[in-house]
Amino acid sequence: METDNGRLLCHCDQCQYVQPGVLLGDGPVQVACPKCNQTVLTKVDYSSGVLTYLFCGGLFLCGFVLGCCLIPFCVDRLKNAKHSCPTCKTELGVYKRL
Repeated sequence: METDNGRLLCHCDQCQYVQPGVLLGDGPVQVACPKCNQTVLTKVDYSSGVLTYLFCGGLFLCGFVLGCCLIPFCVDRLKNAKHSCPTCKTELGVYKRL
């Protein structure tokens, strides 16, 4: 599932678009869960995505080979954010960086 700007993506069978006008970002947002019908603040889990690996490769090519090229894997702002309902654990969507 995608929004107009291509930022909200979902790759599971049970996900639904949460609410019109609500865009999921890299931080928690308040939404109405379509499964348990409660207004909740989403739980965000971060995972490495394309942008994380691009930054790692870029740092490696710049000569940061002594482990410094692994720094992007420690920075949440470079990772994808998976939003889920803290009550029923339903995945609400994924904010992809790239």
